[in-house]
Amino acid sequence: MIGSLFLNKTYSRSELRGLLEAILFVNGKAIPIEELKKMFEMDEPEMMALIEEANAFYKQNTSGFHILPMAGGWQMVTNPHYKDELNEVFGRRNDNKLPKSVLETLAVIAYKQPVSKEEVDKIRGVSSSRSINMLLALKLATISGATDDMIKSPLYSTTDRFLEFFRIRSLEDLPPLSSIDLSRYRDEDDSASDDDTGEDPKGGNEAGGKEDIPSGPADMFQNESQGE
Repeated sequence: MIGSLFLNKTYSRSELRGLLEAILFVNGKAIPIEELKKMFEMDEPEMMALIEEANAFYKQNTSGFHILPMAGGWQMVTNPHYKDELNEVFGRRNDNKLPKSVLETLAVIAYKQPVSKEEVDKIRGVSSSRSINMLLALKLATISGATDDMIKSPLYSTTDRFLEFFRIRSLEDLPPLSSIDLSRYRDEDDSASDDDTGEDPKGGNEAGGKEDIPSGPADMFQNESQGE
């Protein structure tokens, strides 16, 4: 990605921490550990030690930032210690809020992927066309394949953007399905019902209802100890 940072130049330990901070800040997204290792010409234990030193420094000085593992890499994020102050200064941002129907559809995709629209509809009990289209537009989901039958329906999976959105390292870090809570990411102005407006209800499970998926107030995928 870049030439050597160490060509005709040496850095103190504090400068290495500062360089790591600057690179993560400017990049704005998670950087895979392999790329960081190449940038800093370090092996993984050395790179992890530098990240831990940076986070220890931030904690000791009550910094506004810390470095979190997410989306298969490491990303600079704001310290949740200042969440209330940031909301007061900038207002409560709703760019990470989604309608309930979209969150519900995303939860199904996350736990069933790769999954077809027909299966999503069957689980939710309503058509999910609008929700899936919104997830595709937001790059929270992507078409990852097709079914093996003659219809060749698209199969949907989550993306790295999904991991960044919910600040989780990988799909293996998803919490148990029974513990999901979605209200943290639900649009406060979302007055729509569970069904996508204007779309016909679909058949549910054999009992006649929806499959048992979470749809109540919640904190989907998000650890409160992580940043905003």
